Amino acid sequence: MDLMKPRYLILTILVLAGAACAGTHVQSILPAKGSVKGFGVMPNSLQYGKGDDISKIYDGGYELYTKAGVIDAARQMYQRGNDYVEVTVHAMKSPKAAMDFLRYWQKENKVKSLTKGRLSTSFAIAKPNAAVYFVTGAYFTTAIAFYPADKAKKDLAGFQAEIEKKTVIGSKK
Repeated sequence: MDLMKPRYLILTILVLAGAACAGTHVQSILPAKGSVKGFGVMPNSLQYGKGDDISKIYDGGYELYTKAGVIDAARQMYQRGNDYVEVTVHAMKSPKAAMDFLRYWQKENKVKSLTKGRLSTSFAIAKPNAAVYFVTGAYFTTAIAFYPADKAKKDLAGFQAEIEKKTVIGSKK
């Protein structure tokens, strides 16, 4: 096979382009303004870290994340009136690492069982803040609401659905 022949050259270029696109960047996974009804992105709230630089997100204790297999992470704050939601998306080294990390947080939060959905595996808590922790492929995500849990439940499901849409393609990692 001569890779310099036009059809092989085109095929090689397409394969390399596909590989470059396959690594979805975590910042692009964060929900856009208005994608969850009524929520806007808080200005200057985006934080990003890769490797040891995730200390920009986790001031202290970031080693827990890197040892668990976090490659990079992005955190964004959202606001609707007096309601605030913090979303953090973590790209993990593998789907197994993502599930192991979800199970770690399940144990830490003393949650008995995981919920297996069509696109992700998750658990939710109501205290100290309403939150949902979930995995889609090689992505581990947390969404935390800073307002009453009964009001936040539907909103957190909306953030989860938006992120699932974006990570399901990248979940083949």
